[in-house]
Amino acid sequence: MTLIFWQNIVSPHQLPYIREISKVEKRCNVLLVVEKQMTLQRKGMGWNTQVIDDTANFKIIIEPNKKTIDDIFIANPEAQHFFSGIQSNAMVHSAFIESLKYELKRHLIVEGPFMYKYPFFAHYIKSLLKDYKNYKHISKVFAIGSHALNWYPKFNFKRNQIIPFSYCVEKITTQKIANNSGRVKLLFVGGLNHRKGVDILLKSLFKINRDYSLDIVGDGDQRQLLEEYCTRNSINNVNFLGTKNNEDIRNLFHNYDVHILPSRHDGWGAVVNEALMAGLFVLCSDACGAQELIKNKFNGIVFSHKKKNDLYTALLYCIENVNNIREKKSAILNWSICIEGTTIANYFVTALQSESRITPPWR
Repeated sequence: MTLIFWQNIVSPHQLPYIREISKVEKRCNVLLVVEKQMTLQRKGMGWNTQVIDDTANFKIIIEPNKKTIDDIFIANPEAQHFFSGIQSNAMVHSAFIESLKYELKRHLIVEGPFMYKYPFFAHYIKSLLKDYKNYKHISKVFAIGSHALNWYPKFNFKRNQIIPFSYCVEKITTQKIANNSGRVKLLFVGGLNHRKGVDILLKSLFKINRDYSLDIVGDGDQRQLLEEYCTRNSINNVNFLGTKNNEDIRNLFHNYDVHILPSRHDGWGAVVNEALMAGLFVLCSDACGAQELIKNKFNGIVFSHKKKNDLYTALLYCIENVNNIREKKSAILNWSICIEGTTIANYFVTALQSESRITPPWR
């Protein structure tokens, strides 16, 4: 069995399970084809360019030309193909069009539509005009997050064709769980823009007259406005740390108790995976696909970014129950095995071969 993945970059949010597939299923040969190793935008966000050695059953092709793409289809007549970004990436689009010349199985690995700037109706019409003609060629949809799970049934995909799926990050090696004491230590990692909702977080913290610290890792066009808000309102226990590379961020997580993702929209939010794999309690907006991973008050709380005081109430819970949260760090770490690369690879292969929808490991 040969599985071929068509993606824009070597993504640290997909590579960990793709690389493991040929290890958990010895009959599998896996080929990852990407337009670029990494984009400049992602590098600017601190993503590292990953260097991966080929093995007997796993290979990567970077920047393929048209002949290379043609040769891949000719050399692998019985392969199954997995496309991410048919409309958004020129190489992936070209590969999909080329695949239509052959009798083979095609699948999607996708988030739901980006419902932040444009309303539902606009996305629906766009999909009818641009995407729907392609859907008849798709066998299964690996739907990343609740947005995707709710979107694809609208285009006549049956329940057993839609696989609940997630992003997946590298396992964080924990040398020692930080023995925190005193005030609760909060963390936000991400872009400082309107969509990520850091303003919602700061406005909620402004109402709290309790001891805490918040470190903000990241940068963006709203950073100055957010810093000015803190200064204007005498919020002195918030530190803006700027952009850090992904490896440095992963080493930071263990020093904190709680990670907050207050996004107004996030297809998934892989930082939630990283925080959980470091044993952190996570406050996650209900506009994030990664809310799928949260088990109420065990490893976090899902809150509404629209409801007044919802995030405030969740933050207050963390402050009042900080000792309990710290005691659960090992339990959250143990639970997070269910979102590691090997587990997701096993789930991926089983779901691919099953005729019915199976329960995801994180549920």
